[in-house]
Amino acid sequence: MRTKKDFKIVIVEDDLYYNKALTKYVGTICNPKVYPGINFDIQSYFTAHDCIENLEPDVDLMLLDFYLINDEEYDIIYGDEVVEVVNKYCPNCKIIMVSEQGSTHLTAQMLRNGIYDYIDKNTNSKNRIGSVIQKLVKDAAA
Repeated sequence: MRTKKDFKIVIVEDDLYYNKALTKYVGTICNPKVYPGINFDIQSYFTAHDCIENLEPDVDLMLLDFYLINDEEYDIIYGDEVVEVVNKYCPNCKIIMVSEQGSTHLTAQMLRNGIYDYIDKNTNSKNRIGSVIQKLVKDAAA
């Protein structure tokens, strides 16, 4: 009997609406009927603090916003700080930065620092996110 592979996805997005929409969208892409050999575990966080506190070493994929505003503590944690922690604690995790920041220099720096992909947060970003996730899941299933 073939056992199911676990595929853990973490979404870190401080915008409540976008977080919920992205989480729901990822849940529709990661459908066990489409990928019967994979058991998906999708978790979402609204702050970098919550993500880091609950981070597990076997996370496969993280969708990460660059500017993470923590309203309760009135501070901003930048995605590159989270990437540094994730790279040390979850060395096999693929990080997709999803952000509105427009600096090509910063995007190139993030790619050099180990993110898997960068997706500009705009009206077409959902399609691109879906394509990248489907590629990663198919690779994991192989």
